[in-house]
Amino acid sequence: MTSLRFTAVLSIFCCFLAFGNTAEVGPRMLPIDKSNSSNWAHCGPKNDLVIKNLNFPNTIYVPGSITVSLLGELKVPIEAPLRIEVQVKKRAVWFWMKVPCLFKYGSCTYRNICEKLNKVFPGNSCPSRIVSYGGSCRCPIKPGVLNVPPTTFHIPKVRLPSFLAGGTYKVQIKAISGKKEIVCFQTTVSMKLK
Repeated sequence: MTSLRFTAVLSIFCCFLAFGNTAEVGPRMLPIDKSNSSNWAHCGPKNDLVIKNLNFPNTIYVPGSITVSLLGELKVPIEAPLRIEVQVKKRAVWFWMKVPCLFKYGSCTYRNICEKLNKVFPGNSCPSRIVSYGGSCRCPIKPGVLNVPPTTFHIPKVRLPSFLAGGTYKVQIKAISGKKEIVCFQTTVSMKLK
């Protein structure tokens, strides 16, 4: 059950993250300037979510907490099957090393997100905070305004191999609904162990 909860929390978190830190201006995407926020860039052909505001820290402490907020507009429905592809690379001395998927951390593909959300939030058990802002814990997620108020996620203490403990990481996140890529974003973040 812990693994299922982690996957569901990561799925929701990745959905928030995957919707980027950009605002659409003509044919180019420009980063939103936030002093404590990570800078994001598109890596996909099209953005089906227009972001007006995203706050996400550029340094993550493990264990610790992060607070994320998002305001944007989803242009297309998100339907099952939904998968999230995360690619993580760690800065080594002269190159970027791909971090393998170990125990559902690292460069992993998370499949059947809709089904996992249904197991974690059965029936109408979606947190009231998400529902009050027009959100949903079930697929399909309808097009419309997405407003995620500042939401804090706890990051537990995780046992990592020493070569992965702390450092600078490039993260690329793709959300794919059916066969359609909804979004692809990438960023660089620092991770520090406490």
